[in-house]
Amino acid sequence: MPILGGVADDLTGATTTGVLLARSGAKTMVYIGEENAKESADQTGMDAVMISTGSRALSPETAYEKVGRAVRALADMGVRYYQKRIDTTVRGSIGSEIDAMLDQLEDWIAVVVPSMPASRRILVGGYSIIDGVPLVNTPAARDVRTPVTECYIPRLIAGQTKRKTAFISLSTVLEGAESIRKELGSAAADGAQIVVVDAVTAGDVDEIAKACIASGKEILSVDPGAFTAALAYRRGIIHEERADLPGTAPEVPGKAVLILAGSATPVTKRQMEVLEGEGG
Repeated sequence: MPILGGVADDLTGATTTGVLLARSGAKTMVYIGEENAKESADQTGMDAVMISTGSRALSPETAYEKVGRAVRALADMGVRYYQKRIDTTVRGSIGSEIDAMLDQLEDWIAVVVPSMPASRRILVGGYSIIDGVPLVNTPAARDVRTPVTECYIPRLIAGQTKRKTAFISLSTVLEGAESIRKELGSAAADGAQIVVVDAVTAGDVDEIAKACIASGKEILSVDPGAFTAALAYRRGIIHEERADLPGTAPEVPGKAVLILAGSATPVTKRQMEVLEGEGG
């Protein structure tokens, strides 16, 4: 049975986390919708299962229902650890979707680490910084379906959830796992069920993962993928990530690669131009 189960609000997000886990040795399956997951063949050989709910642009109430059904589907598979996959630009009804998961996971705490350092997407002082630019000044903030008007993430999530939200700053993170563990415990003792944590580097993310495991608490990871991968590594579910380098995979005659680009941003446009220019 799968050890790790994740719920993403779109297919791109589900595959992002899925690829991170797969490149680190986890046999991973991604499903579009909880019905497909439930109707699928036995997942006995899988280490991780991701379900895309397609809920990012839906109302908070509808998103809540869809995520709740996805969590129940994962629980029926026997999943032990859970992730709520969020976009690095925190679009969608994040608070409602966290509530949907925590309402199914009794006595769990959601630890929110929106950083993806390898992609230059970090959280400093609670503020989301994308490639050196505050989130609200990026193209993602002007998304026609899910615009973002707030880049102070503790406030953004607190405005979307029914639960108490706390924040752990970079100063604590830089002190290491033990300081993070103590502050996480204090936040939980004060009634917080959602804790947002700063992170600038992959090392910061790893210290947060170590602190969460040392806390002895049931942790719902809420992140774009890096924090979930760090937790999985520290739990012994995966090994260190191994990049797929060009030329290392054998060519298979008669096969093709389908590439889906779902983000209508200038970055996607540049990526497509590079791809088209390479030919073949």
